[in-house]
Amino acid sequence: MKAFVTGIAGFIGAHVAQHLLDAGWEVSGIDDLSGGRIENVPTGAEFRQIDCNDSLDELLQPIAPTAVFHLAAYAAEGLSHHIPVFNYQNNVVATANVLGAACRANVEHFVFTSSIAAYGHPKSGQPFDERTPCHPCDPYGTAKLACEHHIQSVSEYFGGPRYTIFRPHNVFGPQQNIADPYRNVVGIFIRRALDGQPFPVFGDGSQTRSFSYIDSVAACIAAAPTTEQAVNQTFNVGGDQPMSVRELGETLAEVMAIEPAFEFLPPRQEVQHAHASHAKVRSVFPAAFENEIDIRTGLERMVAYVRQHSVPEPTPCPSAIEISDKLPPSWR
Repeated sequence: MKAFVTGIAGFIGAHVAQHLLDAGWEVSGIDDLSGGRIENVPTGAEFRQIDCNDSLDELLQPIAPTAVFHLAAYAAEGLSHHIPVFNYQNNVVATANVLGAACRANVEHFVFTSSIAAYGHPKSGQPFDERTPCHPCDPYGTAKLACEHHIQSVSEYFGGPRYTIFRPHNVFGPQQNIADPYRNVVGIFIRRALDGQPFPVFGDGSQTRSFSYIDSVAACIAAAPTTEQAVNQTFNVGGDQPMSVRELGETLAEVMAIEPAFEFLPPRQEVQHAHASHAKVRSVFPAAFENEIDIRTGLERMVAYVRQHSVPEPTPCPSAIEISDKLPPSWR
């Protein structure tokens, strides 16, 4: 079987590609290297530096992949308020382009990484499950939900490709970009610690998330095309252990053997507590969770990886700021 992975030099893409290779797939993929690193592309995978908005027919049709894994995206929820045009081009338009090329190449299965951001603010104290109505509260979540609807409508109209949609959240681990100041709080904290600077926290740090180590997430995504119960289904995927941002910083400081230090910034508009139910994904992909990694162990593995590799230069903002009102001063 042949797999084509967008964002293969990125964090989730690289891990999914490795899972596919380990399972015996032939793997090729693309990345524009705006946030990924060529060093992330696993040995054995074919790589081309191409943007997802470029023409893909001449690349995809000769490969004739069984499955396309569309994992490329710029996942910065808060920043998406200030770069909405870039956000929609990078997510909605790019997804339509990749899916269109997949259809023309007669791809059997299309796997897409959406986001927990599709849900928006919780309407109750219960974790989001796949039946929770989606009311995204930022352009990033809006774009991801639009992509979900587009994928579903294409499959229904044309009778394929089959699809599986995942809504990951707060995923971290080795190979994650620690040089982007706008996204990935674990990476931001690690980079600041390496530079001897305090952890930047919006508000008082009481906002909570369920941080998710990459292994189980990538295993589910890679297994989707060969899992019949995953056909035309949507899954939340991630960790189950709630943790505040402040607790995350304190735990990471212990792992890195430093004193925790915080730079408290003015609060920004964000979901205060975002957690998801994973009963559905655990029932369909039980093998992916057999050796699940807890947050502290995951942080230890990520820190060990970072200390063994060169620290990249800071990743610039991917677009000129389109709307500067309410832009956090630390992001200017």
